[in-house]
Amino acid sequence: MRGGAALALVTLAGCAIGERALVAPGPDQATVLLISGGLGHPIEAIARHPWFAVRPAGAARWQVWEVGGGGETDAPFDNPPYVEPILHGVWRGAAAERAIACLAREAPPWLAALDYRGWPGPNSNTFGDVMLRRCDLHASLPATAIGKDWRGWVGASWTSEGTGVQVEAAGFGLRVGLFEGVEVHALGLAFGVDLWPPALIVPLGGGRLGFADR
Repeated sequence: MRGGAALALVTLAGCAIGERALVAPGPDQATVLLISGGLGHPIEAIARHPWFAVRPAGAARWQVWEVGGGGETDAPFDNPPYVEPILHGVWRGAAAERAIACLAREAPPWLAALDYRGWPGPNSNTFGDVMLRRCDLHASLPATAIGKDWRGWVGASWTSEGTGVQVEAAGFGLRVGLFEGVEVHALGLAFGVDLWPPALIVPLGGGRLGFADR
């Protein structure tokens, strides 16, 4: 019985109502996408990796910014070895143009200076969260993006959604915000309640039980 309940939770955590369709917008406007993919079997349900795919207006190919990869691609959602991609954010037009310039400025030095640690961070998810905040792109990475909340051994900041604050210390932390709701962090795992769109935050699958993030 317990095993069946756990399996059901894992399955449900990979689903969210109103999840964004994986369709790349046309090249008529500058575009920035925030995508994450599972790390592959057997940990695809508990750990994810993010990347930004950017394309100036009229360009034919996408530039990918991420830890451990990057470069140009024709398929922004296809990023082996990561599986089951989820689209977390789309920015178009002037907002995307500003973000493309910001990522080109901020990502290379951050990546060059990265002292990578898979847990508790900094890692690829830390990169995603840092770029969201530095480039004023309001979105959240899922609870399974372990390392997204790394602020050093002790630190605080605005949230990546831009309507809250979070405090982190030695593997434990708290995030509170108008849209973000309340999220508790313990040893890299996140649990909580998202206020808008409403959902339970769980460290499995897509990280949400409820409505997909914006």
